[in-house]
Amino acid sequence: MVTPERTGAPVRVGLRWRDLDHQGHVYHGTLLTLLDEARTAWLRDVVGVRSADSYVVARIEVDYLAEILVEHAAIDVSFEVARIGRRSITTGETVRTPGGLHVAQASVVLVMWDRQGRSSRELTPGERERARERLAAPEEVAADA
Repeated sequence: MVTPERTGAPVRVGLRWRDLDHQGHVYHGTLLTLLDEARTAWLRDVVGVRSADSYVVARIEVDYLAEILVEHAAIDVSFEVARIGRRSITTGETVRTPGGLHVAQASVVLVMWDRQGRSSRELTPGERERARERLAAPEEVAADA
């Protein structure tokens, strides 16, 4: 279950049996799906992005730091905004087990998307303001923002 909060609390995503590989830990590619579930909820509930098809992932970089095991039952994903562009947001995403073990770190470039026009779009004023509230370093707002 995904449970985001506006306070900046981590988004919890439950693990499923299908998430595991033959070694008994979460398959590395599946972590991308778990991150996407958490990110979509966070963008909706914290940044105000209207739907999952309102953005696309342009770049993702993941450092795997420890195993995620079925015994963990869930992961908690924390988000911060590293950079805001005119049409994009770069997030820092920290993955921990419910017990606090740091298992992965991701950097993701999200481009806002106009589904009907099939092209990138500018952040809305509301999205920009809510993203600024989560900005890790205020100087990381792009000059063209």
